[in-house]
Amino acid sequence: MINRCSPLLLLLGLALALPDPGRADDKAAAMELGKQKYMVCGACHGLDGKGMMAGPMKMAPAYADSKLVAAESAEIMAIAVMKGIKKEDAKFLQIMMPLETALDDAALAAVLTYVRNTYGGKTDLVTAEQTKAWREKYKSITAPVTRAELEKWATSGLPK
Repeated sequence: MINRCSPLLLLLGLALALPDPGRADDKAAAMELGKQKYMVCGACHGLDGKGMMAGPMKMAPAYADSKLVAAESAEIMAIAVMKGIKKEDAKFLQIMMPLETALDDAALAAVLTYVRNTYGGKTDLVTAEQTKAWREKYKSITAPVTRAELEKWATSGLPK
């Protein structure tokens, strides 16, 4: 009996190990939508993700070596995109505007997927379901956050 089941179990195991074609389609669609919606981000972060220069200063940081972009979870980056980042010093020309109302759940998920996959060395798909849950989880944060808060959350755990 085991010998007859083994090929079936082997095939089942192989099927489970293969990428879900539906999920691959979802990711391709998310990457395309994310690339389109990224144009808003590119105005400050640059279309190449290296940070747009405005005279001697960058308008916003580059994505390369960004702890937020390369974080294990996209949740910390979602907070930054939704809530914005306060201007605390003269390192960058401007604040990061909150985009919570400008991006619906699908667009936010797509931008996070695009940026993390393109500039952060990630291969994950952020879903609209995740971004919807994060909106609800962080609805009590009503103002832009600081870079220090984001870095603390990235290393010590996210706020409750």
